[in-house]
Amino acid sequence: MIAVKNLYKNFGKTPVLKAVSTTVEKGEKVVIIGPSGSGKSTLLRCMNLLEDPTYGEVWVDGKLITPVDPYLHPDLIALSSTCRRLCAEGMTEEDAVARIKREDLLRKFEGAAFRKAVRSRYKENYLDINLVRRKIGMVFQHFNLFNNKTVLDNMTLAPVTLKLKTKAEAEERAYALLRRIGLEDKANVYPSTLSGGQKQRIAIVRALAMEPEYMLFDEPTSALDPEMVGEVLELMKELADTGMTMVIVTHEMGFAREVGTRVLFMADGAIAEEGTPDEIFSAPESPRLREFLSKVL
Repeated sequence: MIAVKNLYKNFGKTPVLKAVSTTVEKGEKVVIIGPSGSGKSTLLRCMNLLEDPTYGEVWVDGKLITPVDPYLHPDLIALSSTCRRLCAEGMTEEDAVARIKREDLLRKFEGAAFRKAVRSRYKENYLDINLVRRKIGMVFQHFNLFNNKTVLDNMTLAPVTLKLKTKAEAEERAYALLRRIGLEDKANVYPSTLSGGQKQRIAIVRALAMEPEYMLFDEPTSALDPEMVGEVLELMKELADTGMTMVIVTHEMGFAREVGTRVLFMADGAIAEEGTPDEIFSAPESPRLREFLSKVL
């Protein structure tokens, strides 16, 4: 499970994500839709720390991959010197904690007991992001293949470099994946000789070569010519049918409706509405979602 808790992301003084919380259960196909600039890709990139959240936490399979956010842990807030001061002034601990959260009162230095508890919580739950990324495959808008390496080298580089497979094992896996998408004959060519659709399908199976438990897709068809979109979406549908856990940012509404088990609609940096594909596309509740769908459907 990937759990996003009260996530904020600012670029300078510009807020991009605002208090976003959601969970992705094993086997789910979560599709994220919304207008450009709504924070969709930023949310996806925060799930594997390609972007560092400003506030909030991200958990993967019960392990924390971000620093501890004390505002998400009332027991930690209760140990702060600010909480002790408010209690000494007559507030109950519960009211003091609530006020600290509401008014953002925690300071940089909150006493030794607070620092020790935060550090302990971090050590108990933290998992290095490099280990987490072995579980999470990522497919980008613009393929991100190494143009100076062959298709086979692109697919075997990560598992061999990380010592997850021998070169022979990695190549065997790579050829099996290339056969799966009908591109085995492209193993020894360079990406510059491939069509956009071929590059994106190879980018997908390159991620699969690491045998991930989760796959994140950041608008995987947005850089493709219209006639190439179908072959990439078809591969993604096949992947969904295998039970892979997927989070997909896309503007392909038909694909979202067909493949998604849950749809998140983002607007202005927040999740404005979520539900099943039928709920989102057939019975949208918010005026903002109805306006968006009227323009894209």
